[in-house]
Amino acid sequence: MVKWRRREEIVGKEVIDGDAKRIGTSKDLAWSNDGELALVIESSDEEEALLPFEEIERIGDVVFVKPKTTLQAIPSVECPVCKHRNPLEAKFCAKCGRTLGVKEDKKEKKTQA
Repeated sequence: MVKWRRREEIVGKEVIDGDAKRIGTSKDLAWSNDGELALVIESSDEEEALLPFEEIERIGDVVFVKPKTTLQAIPSVECPVCKHRNPLEAKFCAKCGRTLGVKEDKKEKKTQA
């Protein structure tokens, strides 16, 4: 029998590797175009990585990962103002709303002149 889990049962739990070391905290779920599921992990330095579901050994009070699991880094861009990490394709910062990918505004250039 298949045991289904809700997103709320997984998100926010600590993720522990096969050596009983803390990897990070589960932040969200992600899926690929071909239907594979992964867990988005946020480390203590606020970097995000993907953990494929087949690498999860058990889910209880924590998410326990199989030994020798490798996380897949998620490419991101840092906001120049608040330093929040945003998805690479983001046009605006999710935290402060600043436009990403633009080094300076015209107003800032005039102020500096």
